[in-house]
Amino acid sequence: MTLIDRQAPSHWYLRDGRPFHQIAKKDGSGDRAVTLADARKVLALPSVTNILGVLAKPGLDAWRIEQGIMAALTLPRGADEPLDAFARRVVKDMSEQVEKAADFGAAIHAACEAYAINKELPSDPTLLAFIKDVVRWFDENVERIDCIEQVMVHPTALYAGRVDMVAKIKDVGWCVVDFKTQKVKRSAKGAPKPAFYETWPLQLAAYREAVNVSTGKNIVGLVSVVIDSVEPGPVHVKVWPETFDYTKVFAAAYNAWKYVKCYSPGESALNIERPELN
Repeated sequence: MTLIDRQAPSHWYLRDGRPFHQIAKKDGSGDRAVTLADARKVLALPSVTNILGVLAKPGLDAWRIEQGIMAALTLPRGADEPLDAFARRVVKDMSEQVEKAADFGAAIHAACEAYAINKELPSDPTLLAFIKDVVRWFDENVERIDCIEQVMVHPTALYAGRVDMVAKIKDVGWCVVDFKTQKVKRSAKGAPKPAFYETWPLQLAAYREAVNVSTGKNIVGLVSVVIDSVEPGPVHVKVWPETFDYTKVFAAAYNAWKYVKCYSPGESALNIERPELN
């Protein structure tokens, strides 16, 4: 009994930067997520997050497992309900929680974009409460904006991704900025303790390289902005120090991704050889 898809949906882009996330079903009943097999046919470019999916993410995995455990503990099982039917309901409930978190993140990104472009604030009072401190940080620190929510393609490394913002930040300079939502944990005394994950600077560095190579700019800084998804409060900002060559680490992850997927968009669709596993 397969309860969870073994291949999660991934984002892809065409060479001109157009999203290639969905494709029409053969029976005409709608669209479905693009698979690796679909990407091979058009030599589509993987997104940065697609590539970084090759790396373990213990924090994210733990959160998803927690959603499954809570769903199993809180959902009542019918007296005569078969175990497999109950298991499917647990997975459905877990997936709904994950989707809710994704929807909230999308709403926050849209609100940040609207404010950055024309100082427009959300009409939803709940959403407004969550971005109130983002607005304060924005007004105090963002001096100029180059782009918002723009797809960038690296023309030689052959990957793409949607960049949240490229902006000149006070006391830092020109930066790639990424907005993240998460359930911020609290210390025993109630102080917020946001988690800044090790893959974030790799994502930002990949975006920076794509921006610099494709536009000729010289973006330097990498900035993560964390917004609490549970309790409105102050944003948490981290300017990543260049203690590692994040670009090289990302390139290594991309090589690992090519090996695992047995696919490189730069040449032919089936040009990666690896040892037989069986």
